[in-house]
Amino acid sequence: MLELTLPSMTCGGCARGVTAAIKAVDPAATVEADPAAHKVRVTTGASPEAVKTALAEAGFPPA
Repeated sequence: MLELTLPSMTCGGCARGVTAAIKAVDPAATVEADPAAHKVRVTTGASPEAVKTALAEAGFPPA
């Protein structure tokens, strides 16, 4: 499991965008987004680098 801090994820809409970005890399990924804590937990077969790149490109760069 990968846990990341996303300072720019602040609302439910952001959480949906984060989930969509991760699912674009790995459609089978499990995503648990917590906008209030600015955290996302991801279970994926994709590399951490691929997930981080997808998030950054979507406007949610990990801290």
